[in-house]
Amino acid sequence: MINLKINGITVRVEEGATVLDAAKMIGVEIPTLCHLDGCEPETSCMLCVVKNTATGQLIPSCSTRATEGLDVAAECEEVQSARRNILNLLLSEHVGDCQAPCQRICPAHLDIPLMLREMERGNLEEAAWIARRDLAIPVALGMICPAPCEKGCRRAQVDSAITIREMHRQVGRACSPSALTVRSAVEERTAGTAVPTLGKRAAIIGSGAAGLSSAWKLLQMGWACTVFDEAALAGGSLRSNPQLPAEILDAEIEWLKAAGIQFELNSSPNASEFDAVVEPEEHKIAVLAVAKGKAAALKAIGASETPRFDFKLGKVRDPEARELMKNCASAEQTGMSAPQVEAGRCLHCDCRKPESCKLRLYADRYGADQREFPADERKHIELVGQDGDVIFEPGKCIKCGLCIRVSKRAGEELGITFAGRGYNTKVVVPFDEALKEGLKISAKECVAVCPTGALAFWVE
Repeated sequence: MINLKINGITVRVEEGATVLDAAKMIGVEIPTLCHLDGCEPETSCMLCVVKNTATGQLIPSCSTRATEGLDVAAECEEVQSARRNILNLLLSEHVGDCQAPCQRICPAHLDIPLMLREMERGNLEEAAWIARRDLAIPVALGMICPAPCEKGCRRAQVDSAITIREMHRQVGRACSPSALTVRSAVEERTAGTAVPTLGKRAAIIGSGAAGLSSAWKLLQMGWACTVFDEAALAGGSLRSNPQLPAEILDAEIEWLKAAGIQFELNSSPNASEFDAVVEPEEHKIAVLAVAKGKAAALKAIGASETPRFDFKLGKVRDPEARELMKNCASAEQTGMSAPQVEAGRCLHCDCRKPESCKLRLYADRYGADQREFPADERKHIELVGQDGDVIFEPGKCIKCGLCIRVSKRAGEELGITFAGRGYNTKVVVPFDEALKEGLKISAKECVAVCPTGALAFWVE
């Protein structure tokens, strides 16, 4: 047995074990992008570096064997700085957004690409839930929102922007579940994700767009919410908007009531009866009021939504916009309804792995900055594999080699390999064969191990 120290903690390992193996034994997480259990280390990403405290050297923990008396620091300032630089270098070559511009521009942060995907597939109830979850009053906003999201839609470079506002208005009106269904949906979809404040009560002062949004946000987090307003009718300044029919607003409020939000009109709260009191700041632009309502709700309970790392690709070239049209192939299918066809026009320029991307995860953790090492000219957007189930985006590939090892281990006849040298190295299927020919049996595993969104399924 070999004794070594990691972050001052002594650990005993078998001969031949790596520093990474030892760290796992004591619950110390060391980030990796190219490591795969059961395979020899490639040390291609170097994100797993740790510091040998005796020599001051930075060493790759995935390939360095444990030796007697070795003492390493896995999270000292020098190590964190090195990892941040490694991530910045990887990001300097990255070609792809974490979020689509339309979602980034939306003040209420509606997950527009996901909503459109569900609409395209005909899953109207799921699409309606996404719109309701993020907007609180999606039908009303579909009548009065100035639609800033559509100004960021890249489809306009090809022909015209997606009618996003109309989409969430239509899907909101098409799916009006009963009170029982609403309550069941809220309970089911928030199960396991509610904050540990269940059973607490919040008073929301004001029933305009911000107040309704505050109540809806807290309800989804497990709070019992009561909206107070000195007026006789709920809705605040929304009531005076000539573009918003009263029956639409009434239906939105009834939906929120059915979800479990209580309303006390001609009344003001007794603050001592509640665990939190929310005084939202309204805004003349309703979608901004919805955004302010969310923020006010979180502030009132001492919570916040920490902004995630968000790689911004910037303006795409016209040929790149046409390349993204490959994502719209399903819109050519027959038998699709008009809303499905419109949703199918989306270029889906967002990331297919926004939550599971390890590059984004570690960029968050180490404070990476894509602007640190700007490239003279970025690579072009490219989508490979249109004739199969798997898509490969070379601009998102970090050349970790995981897919190559997986396809080889699976016994693929062709598999995937590296071609070229140095900066021009790229991942390809041998003999210029199609991607589906290289991943006949290992596609699912290759997609699963890919640390970025470079390999994914066309339909996620």
